[in-house]
Amino acid sequence: MFDENSYSRLVAWLKILLPLAALALLSTLFLLSRSVDPTETIPFADIDLAERARDQGVTQPYFAGASERGDLISFSAASARPDATSEQRVVAQTVRSWINLTSGTFLKFTAQSGLLDEPSDLANLKGKVTITSSVGYTIRTESLKSAMHKIWAETDGPIQADGPPGQFSAGKMLLRVDPETDDVHLLFTNGVKLIYDPKKVRD
Repeated sequence: MFDENSYSRLVAWLKILLPLAALALLSTLFLLSRSVDPTETIPFADIDLAERARDQGVTQPYFAGASERGDLISFSAASARPDATSEQRVVAQTVRSWINLTSGTFLKFTAQSGLLDEPSDLANLKGKVTITSSVGYTIRTESLKSAMHKIWAETDGPIQADGPPGQFSAGKMLLRVDPETDDVHLLFTNGVKLIYDPKKVRD
């Protein structure tokens, strides 16, 4: 048990110690707050913004136009972003292109990726490129160049195809407009090999 004098001395000491303890806590808080500068940029913010600037892009972009003959040409993709080496070019993923000819037939191009340069009127399609036509041709190749405002396309290498005559292969495929007749032709060159299928011809 405390006597009255001891109790009085304890109260007196507490009156001194408690304010000092509170002051010490406040000093600690201020010291801790100084270690974090609220005006400093968060360390990863600059990196995140830089990455976003490099990787800026759009999902499901779409481009459509018409040739001088009136054929409708369109390009679409799952995603696209500016090319790092040229602001005029676009790097696209999962590319699709449709060409609706004035004759009523159509061609469809698909590819894993593409480099689209509209000012130069050129699209470079790469990776499992497939060309499908409404007249029954399915053509497969690894890379192809195509115009974006006119009817022209050419493979960079060999093709494998199925069509009305059967299965065939060739060193190159060319899509172009005949300047004399104005008809659109698919031309296969550089060593065409055909496995003739009479059933397809009869069908």
